[in-house]
Amino acid sequence: MPFPRLRWSLLLALVCLLMPGLSPGAQPKRKRTKPPSKQLVTLPGGESLRRDAAAAFLRMSTAARAEGIRLWVNSGYRTRRQQRLLYERYRMGLGPQAARPGRSNHQRGLAVDIVVGDEDTPTYRWLEANACLHGFRRTVPSEPWHWEYRPRSTRAPAPGTDCLGQPLPSKEPERTASSS
Repeated sequence: MPFPRLRWSLLLALVCLLMPGLSPGAQPKRKRTKPPSKQLVTLPGGESLRRDAAAAFLRMSTAARAEGIRLWVNSGYRTRRQQRLLYERYRMGLGPQAARPGRSNHQRGLAVDIVVGDEDTPTYRWLEANACLHGFRRTVPSEPWHWEYRPRSTRAPAPGTDCLGQPLPSKEPERTASSS
């Protein structure tokens, strides 16, 4: 005996209510790219990063300052909307290179754009030699200013060397003149 059409409709409606992902036109859940606001920390200057990336950046900034280098961040966390606008400007030829929304680590709060000038500046050279010590690395070859916090995949330097493999300067105690 065939199931009447009304019963099939009711059965289908019941299945759709119990399993919303199977309903016609249902969109698959997107991977969350925005960290919850409680995970974001505001850096001096107003940009934000994810809590662990911000802590690492602040340690790196302190180490740089001790050597006379100031690290200025001009872009940190971006919302999906901000990333989409940057990407659209790039596609129209009105802005610098930008990743598609959902593909930028700026949206995850893990990437910073640091004012470095070009690759011959003291700031860039310091980052190149020391950023890996803090879990940061340059990930976009055409952008010397773009650094990402990737502590698990950033290789630590050999003991006694910097991120470029150069020997670290020795820290000898300062000798003071003894008074007679």
